[in-house]
Amino acid sequence: MQLPRPQDQLAGCVWLPRFAEKARRFLAQQLPLTYRVAFGSRLGIDGAFLRHFSLTVDQFLAAVRQSADNEALAKWFLALPSVTSERIAKWNRRATLLGVKGHPGYLTRHLIKWVFYPKSVMDPVNSLFEAIEQDER
Repeated sequence: MQLPRPQDQLAGCVWLPRFAEKARRFLAQQLPLTYRVAFGSRLGIDGAFLRHFSLTVDQFLAAVRQSADNEALAKWFLALPSVTSERIAKWNRRATLLGVKGHPGYLTRHLIKWVFYPKSVMDPVNSLFEAIEQDER
């Protein structure tokens, strides 16, 4: 399955285009099982994104459902009170460190790699973004 890369940006925000595409496929019931299981999970990057921007998965799904395209979704996102250029910049720094030793998600990355990122078992990576890149490319 081809999804935007974790570091791709929409409205200047990493993860947003990937999460939006996963949401579209989730709504269309076209998301593979392992992605469905992790979709919106509080333990994963989706959950960290939602918490950082004070959103719920239902709010995000409703916005994706109502947005004709990524441009419309970007306008919705940028209009949120919890979204500022400073918060986006903070998220962009924080997100790339998820799963790195000494940062949130480190233990989670090691526990879930056996199911979600099996390539990283034999060829270790440092972050969740790297694990996704390695597994999908």
